[in-house]
Amino acid sequence: MTTSGQPPVQLVDVHKTYGHGENAVEALAGVTVTFPAGTFTAVMGPSGSGKSTLLHCAAGLDEPTAGLVTLVGSALTGLTELELTELRRGRVGFVFQAFNLLPALTVRENVGLPAVLAGRRVDRDRVDQVLERVGLTSRAGHRPGELSGGQQQRVAIARALAGRAEVVFADEPTGALDSTTAREVLGLLRELTRDGQTVVMVTHDPVAACYADRVLFLVDGRLVEQVDAPTADVVAGHLARLAGRGAPEAVRL
Repeated sequence: MTTSGQPPVQLVDVHKTYGHGENAVEALAGVTVTFPAGTFTAVMGPSGSGKSTLLHCAAGLDEPTAGLVTLVGSALTGLTELELTELRRGRVGFVFQAFNLLPALTVRENVGLPAVLAGRRVDRDRVDQVLERVGLTSRAGHRPGELSGGQQQRVAIARALAGRAEVVFADEPTGALDSTTAREVLGLLRELTRDGQTVVMVTHDPVAACYADRVLFLVDGRLVEQVDAPTADVVAGHLARLAGRGAPEAVRL
């Protein structure tokens, strides 16, 4: 776990620019934000506001143009790709809309994969426990192609649980799911924080966002507002208002 009192994820004045000269696009324009341990944060904003870029920079999947990102106690600046991979492998989990499961492996093997990649012995009892927790015990020997979309997403969450990831990044995790299955998946993400894990989720869905402790709103690469204990109606109202406003003032959260 991270050093006591140190947030698992922190961004300080982070900028990200794609392209050069007249073709340059500033996806993040000085973002400062902290994600405390054991919290569930949703990141929202209009299309093109920089939501996924923020998540990718926070997770070390993309390198900021400027600014500092600290992930589970390590500053990411200057780390090699191998060092980044090793850091993420042992302490960070991912839940994406595309599931990212290996089709040749069974459910149980996919859930145990982070331990294998990290060179650790797979804790089979732990794998069985998390499969029971996500309701997939009877599917443990099946391969992803034999599962529904919702079941595949639950495998991805079980993988994060089994690896005891300190931080779980989720990018539109319910985008391909029906409403009933989406609620089940969001409930599982909510449960992760009971174990002290930190969840950062990008979503466009106000209903999904209301499962979080707080919602951060991005506009034109800037964090402009925060809503605590969100409801779907309040979130939808903020999104509608932000979609029509002019250049925003950035805030530090």
